[in-house]
Amino acid sequence: MELHFFPGQNLLAVKKNNVFTSRFEAWGGPASKGSDPYMPEEPTWPGTYIIHSTQRYTTPTWALSKIKWGTRLTDKPGINDIYYELPSKRWGSIKNDIGVDRQYIVNLYFTYYGQMRVPSTWVFNDFGPIAIRWYKDLNNNKILDGKERLSGQMFHTTPQNEAEHALGKKVDIKPSHGCIHLKPMDRDFLIELGAFKPKTIFVVHKYYEKL
Repeated sequence: MELHFFPGQNLLAVKKNNVFTSRFEAWGGPASKGSDPYMPEEPTWPGTYIIHSTQRYTTPTWALSKIKWGTRLTDKPGINDIYYELPSKRWGSIKNDIGVDRQYIVNLYFTYYGQMRVPSTWVFNDFGPIAIRWYKDLNNNKILDGKERLSGQMFHTTPQNEAEHALGKKVDIKPSHGCIHLKPMDRDFLIELGAFKPKTIFVVHKYYEKL
């Protein structure tokens, strides 16, 4: 099995025995560098890669992505804060560690789910519940070693799309900063299909290439 992404068509295709067997809507970055003042959008880099792993992803680059999706929360309305469970099982402060207060999270949850409340778990990580990581296999041994490293681009969903899916609404995918956005139901189907198993070959085509 191989995966092929055609960014010019917003298309991810599964290939088995040299035949494309299924296709999914997927959105990468723009064909040329964007103008986001915080982090300019960039193309999804063409090339042949190897799927490495699926994981709950965190990064300090995006404030709301410092916390893993699904992390338990405790509401603290009296101090306009929310506590979140740390890996040590102790509790941290959203206000202190993330830089947003309780009201910000309540408003954000309303935007996504239509309810003015604090959820029981963290559903705001920009990379969704699971990110699928890949790397360029420089020595062709299908092992992440030597000078190889995981790409900063990855497959993932978004909080908005996860909310749309959970509420039974139409999932409206938007372009990314360079990663590849999938619909939650398609990500789950591809995982069940085995398309994201480690060592799977993954090809990102150039923007002018069509399936």
